[in-house]
Amino acid sequence: MSVVLTEQSIVEMAPNDKALLDARGIVRKGALRKLARSEDGLLVFGLCQGSGGSPYQVSMDLATGADRPTLRCTCPSRQFPCKHELGLMLAFVDKGKTFPVEQPPADLLDKRAKMTARAEKKAAPAAAEAPRKVDKTAQAKKAKEQGEALDTLEQFIVDLVAAGLGGLTDKHIRALVNQSKRMADADMKGAAAALQRLAAIVSGVGEGDEADVEARRGLSEAQQTRVASMITQLWVTVRRGKRALEGKAEDGTTRSQADAELESILGKRWLLPELEEAGYAIGDRRLLELAHERTDDHVTEMATATGYMLDLDDGSVVREMSILPFRVLRFEKLRPSRAGVVEVKKAVLYPGEIINRRIRWDEKLPDNANERPRALADIEAAHRHARPLDALLKALRNQLKNPLYPPEAVMLLAVQRFGALGDELVAEDAAGARLVLRDPEGAPFSTTSTLRRAAAAFGPGTLAVRLYFEPISRAVYGQGLALLADGEHLRLGT
Repeated sequence: MSVVLTEQSIVEMAPNDKALLDARGIVRKGALRKLARSEDGLLVFGLCQGSGGSPYQVSMDLATGADRPTLRCTCPSRQFPCKHELGLMLAFVDKGKTFPVEQPPADLLDKRAKMTARAEKKAAPAAAEAPRKVDKTAQAKKAKEQGEALDTLEQFIVDLVAAGLGGLTDKHIRALVNQSKRMADADMKGAAAALQRLAAIVSGVGEGDEADVEARRGLSEAQQTRVASMITQLWVTVRRGKRALEGKAEDGTTRSQADAELESILGKRWLLPELEEAGYAIGDRRLLELAHERTDDHVTEMATATGYMLDLDDGSVVREMSILPFRVLRFEKLRPSRAGVVEVKKAVLYPGEIINRRIRWDEKLPDNANERPRALADIEAAHRHARPLDALLKALRNQLKNPLYPPEAVMLLAVQRFGALGDELVAEDAAGARLVLRDPEGAPFSTTSTLRRAAAAFGPGTLAVRLYFEPISRAVYGQGLALLADGEHLRLGT
């Protein structure tokens, strides 16, 4: 099945209005050159003159079997589709039938063949796999490398604390980056990312060691607090990582906590069968997506789409996640938002005693997950699961006791009324407990101003809220993600 392009479908694919405007300018100025199509009319290719000296190679394959074409461009843009790909699609819709028929470049034909092979393999019935053999030699080698990396990290943290923020120089920053690479090589990506972020915060803005020292002495209170939190996390990573390698756990650590540390500290990649065998399988769930957000981490160069899903039966809020490196976003898509209710027969919950555990299911399993339209009964079920503020705060405080757990959680708050405290928006529950609502620094999107208008129009109800700990004020605030009121489900962000 081939994709049928229309101008409207191109508009819907555009990442933003500016990219679409630039694409129309590319077509209007005649920057697209040597446009041609394959004999079947489904592979379109050519050149596009950009800001560089050499034109970019741009192509489009409509024979994808999906709802959008496969687009490629040699430009360095991280937007997808980029303005050159959008321009090619617009030109094709306008005058594609007049493009000359030519033999496509060999590399495009090779990529099409590989794409077809992947699609056929995905569509073929899954063959019974032989049980995986555990490579004990490889396991032992990896454990040895991780143990050595943790030893190095331990000494590094001691030296870092001894130097103090005011004494950090370019040499220390380079050491942070090198240490991050070593942790990544040992497959300890959590620690590697923390070191990368630490280096980004404490890097100076001047030239030379003296200028850098002065810059770091001028770190804001918020930056200093973040640095202290990261160093604490890294120290806990060393301590618990070593015990995990020894097959031991700290007193009071549950099996779920220990398994979560295998993932977050030692880079354990869970397969669905492994999670099922470990006892994390669940079944027959009805999930309503409360909110959906995308975050781009420019430190680790990873994009994440997260759907916060309410279990309509037990009231828990879980996360359905799609995570991709920036470099593959041209060819693969993050999971889109879900408008209805997903009914899942068989799924797993990732380990860890956090409030928003990750949920995952096999998309290839026939009839395992079906999405139906949302009904009023689903909204009413959400209202029944909303809780007073004190109960939510208690749950968050328990999560904050573990430095490796997130300092935030999404839950349902039963709001009796909305009001104002100075310039701040406040949600109040039936017991009179109040939560100040504000957007956290670096949030994927702003919602508080939208919530003001929604609350004025629809009144109080159930608020899907992100509770987060603000370390400077040592207080908990809330960011509204969705308001369920008057039979409506109002998403406040994207």
